[in-house]
This record gives sequence, C-alpha cells and structure tokens, in this order.
Amino acid sequence: MKSEHKKIVLIGGLVLVLLIVGFFLFGRNKVSHEQVTQTEPTEEVLPTVDSSVKVALVSLSGNHEVSLKVSNLPNGTESIDYELSYQTASQGLQGVLGTVMTENKSDMEKKLTLGTCSSGTCVYHQVVGKINLTLKFSGRYGEKIFEKEFSLED
Repeated sequence: MKSEHKKIVLIGGLVLVLLIVGFFLFGRNKVSHEQVTQTEPTEEVLPTVDSSVKVALVSLSGNHEVSLKVSNLPNGTESIDYELSYQTASQGLQGVLGTVMTENKSDMEKKLTLGTCSSGTCVYHQVVGKINLTLKFSGRYGEKIFEKEFSLED
C-alpha cells in the first residue's frame, strides 16, 4: 500500500510541475503580448488644410513682432491654434503659442510678439534662422493642419 501511495504522490507532483511549467510558458506569453499591444504608440495624423488657404507671416518692428495673416479659411472654421518655434541667438529654442477664435470669418490676422512682455516692458528675442509655423484649424469639419517655415525679412 505504501508503494501505491508513493505512485499517487509522484503522479500528483508530476501533474503539478507540468501545470506550473505550462502556466509560465503560456501565461507569460499572453501577458507580454498584451503589454506589447498596450504600449504601441498611436499617432493621429491630421489632414492638411486645402491649398486655397493662404498663410503669411510678416515681420514688424525690426523682427520684434510678426503679423500672422490667414485668408480663405475653410468654411465652418471656429478656431485656429498657432505655434511658432525658432532659435534665438542667446536663449536657445523659443516659441509663441495661442488660439484665435475665428467666429466663422473668412480671414484672420493676429500680431504676435517674438519675446516676453510683463508690466509693459518687453524683452525681445533675437531670432536666428527660420520660424517654424504650425496651425491647427478646428471646425465643423474636424481638424486640419498647416505647417511651413518662414524667413523674417524687414
């Protein structure tokens, strides 16, 4: 009877070992597969705005300010997010961010300071090279993007 008891314990132990090995082989694969799919980046690509939209960035006040002009806005445009980024002579990469509510107009113009202003005093950036401009148009049609580099010339 002792030998039968030993066989049952041995078979039970073998089954337990197989279950543990199977869990590690199949269970870990499933978990790591789920982790891989969860960590994959999802990048939303916005469509570009129609070529009929005209964008100009005009230098003002000796390159201390610029005028952002957008004409022929897409019908139904409610707002435009703008981002200007540029290198400066002494402060590295700088930029200007904001939003303009267009109120369904066909044209938009906004004066932007290339620097910082506080309490009526402005410290202007000395822009080196080109200005990168990104516009995100939002409206009834969803969102559309515009990107372009501009050179400042008086």
